[in-house]
Amino acid sequence: MQSDYERIAATGTELLFINPEDLEQTQDFVAKSKVTREDLSFPVLADPDRAIPTKFKIQKETDKGTEVIPTAFIIDKEGVLRFKYVGSDPFDRPSTDHLVEILGMISE
Repeated sequence: MQSDYERIAATGTELLFINPEDLEQTQDFVAKSKVTREDLSFPVLADPDRAIPTKFKIQKETDKGTEVIPTAFIIDKEGVLRFKYVGSDPFDRPSTDHLVEILGMISE
């Protein structure tokens, strides 16, 4: 995600990553990112109560419990939801190319 951040930021967009884990696990995620890749240039929000997935209905029950579905939102400066992508599995995410294309259309 860090490698894609520069392309996304170049569109005048801010990226926020929401981790549905507690603060300690989120801090561990950020620390591991520094070791395995590089410092993250975007904020990472811990959401242990899963308030955001609950509010936006982006979780599902599985045999392993409640899982958060990977989702991408594009919200404009006025707070209007302009794009929403809800994945069908843990690896289903829109490509950076696709997101940059959508951001380009929104800013026109």
